[in-house]
Amino acid sequence: MTSRRTLLGAAGLAAAGGALALSGCSSGGGGASPELGAMAARSAKDSISFQIWDAAQAPAMQQIIDAFHEDYPGIEVTMSIAAYASYFERLRIQATGDDLPDVFWINGPNFELYASHGLLQDLSDLEGFDPKNYPENLVDLYTYDAKPCAIPKDFDTIGLWYNRELLHRAGVDAPDGSWSWQQYRDASEQVTRKLRSDRIWGNPGGIETQAYIYPLALQAGGFIVSEDKTTSGYDDPGTLEAFEFLRGMIDDDIAPDVRYTTENRPQDLFSDGRAALMTSGNWQAAVLQDSVVKEQIDAAPLLHGTQEGNVIHGIGYAMSAHGTHKPAASAFLSFLGSEKAARIQGAAGAANPAFIGTNDSFFDALPGFDLELFVDAAKTALPYPVSQNTSAWNQLEELLLPKIVGGPGDVVETAEDLADRMDGVLADES
Repeated sequence: MTSRRTLLGAAGLAAAGGALALSGCSSGGGGASPELGAMAARSAKDSISFQIWDAAQAPAMQQIIDAFHEDYPGIEVTMSIAAYASYFERLRIQATGDDLPDVFWINGPNFELYASHGLLQDLSDLEGFDPKNYPENLVDLYTYDAKPCAIPKDFDTIGLWYNRELLHRAGVDAPDGSWSWQQYRDASEQVTRKLRSDRIWGNPGGIETQAYIYPLALQAGGFIVSEDKTTSGYDDPGTLEAFEFLRGMIDDDIAPDVRYTTENRPQDLFSDGRAALMTSGNWQAAVLQDSVVKEQIDAAPLLHGTQEGNVIHGIGYAMSAHGTHKPAASAFLSFLGSEKAARIQGAAGAANPAFIGTNDSFFDALPGFDLELFVDAAKTALPYPVSQNTSAWNQLEELLLPKIVGGPGDVVETAEDLADRMDGVLADES
C-alpha cells in the first residue's frame, strides 16, 4: 500500500508545507503571515507573475491583463504558459522551492493538495470578491477548511453533442433531450451498423472520466468518492452498472474498443465526422467551431439514467500564500474575478465564464450551438470528484479504467480492485 509519506513526498508538497510553516488555506499555523493585507493603490508600481496552462486561452488572458493595466498602469503582469502535461510538475517544483507564481491557474484535482499544505492564499477578505457571483458548486470545489482559496474562472458541464447529417443518413432522429441510456445505445447501434462501411461509429467510446464515466456512474446511483472522501465508489452497484453499460457496447461492437480510442481520441473521431454522438462538455464548442463538420453539429441535454447526474468543473484563479507581492497580486486577482474580466474571456470564446450573468458573451462568440443547456445543467450538477491527493487515484484510474471498460478480465473484479487500491490512497490522506 502506498503510504502518506510516499504520496505527498512524491508530490513534493509535504516538504514544502513544512519548510514554509503552514498558513493560508490550511488548518496549520505559524510561520509566514496568512494575512492578505491591503490591496495595491491605483498608483502602485510593482511586477507580478501569472501562470496558465492553455496556450489557446493566452490571447484572452492577455486582453484581460491589458484591461487591468488601464486601471493599474504601474503593475506589470508577466504571463507564462506551461503545457498541461507538465504544468503540475512545474508547479510542484515551484512550490518545493518556495517560488510559486504570484497568481496562477489551479484545477479541482490538484486544489486540495495545495490548499491543505497552506500554499494557497485565503481569499475571504479579498476586496471585490463575492462568492455569490459564481455557481455555488464551483465555489464549494475551491473552498478548503471553510475558506475560499481560488476564484472560479470558468465552468463546464456535460451534454450530448450530435452530428445531424450522420444521424439522418442512418435513419435516426436527432436527440430531443429526453433520451435514456437504452435510446443512446439503440441510436449508436443503428448508426454503427448502417455506416460501418464508411468507418463511422455511432458513438466514439473512450474512457473519458469527466465527460463519460462520472456522469453515467452518478446517473446509475453510483459515486466516485464518498462525501467524506474516505471511500471509493468504484465497487458501488450503480457505478458497476455504468461500467457494464459501456463494456456492453464495446463487446457488441457498437462502440470502438479502448485500444482503438487510445490512438483515435473520441473528440477527434467526432470532430472528423467519424462518430455521430458524443457526450462531452461545452469546452468542445471552441474546437468544433473550426471543425470540418461545424455546420452539422448541435448539442442536446445529456442522456438520462435512473437519476439525474452531471458533473461541473472549471479552472480556478489562485494566489500564492507566501508571495511577496500580495498587494499587487490582490489587485490583479480581484480584477480576474470581476464581471469585466469574465466578459472579456467570454467574448474571446476562450471558455464559458463562471461569473453569473456573463454567459451571453460566450454564446455570442460561438454562434450556431445551443450552449444554454450547459448553463442549465450547472444548476444541478455535482462538483467534480476530488480529495486531498486526487492525482494519486487518478493514476489508478488511468491504469485500470481501460481494463474495466475494455477488458480483458471481469468488469466487477477489476472495478473492485480499483476501489480497493483507491481506498488505500484515501486512507493515507487521513
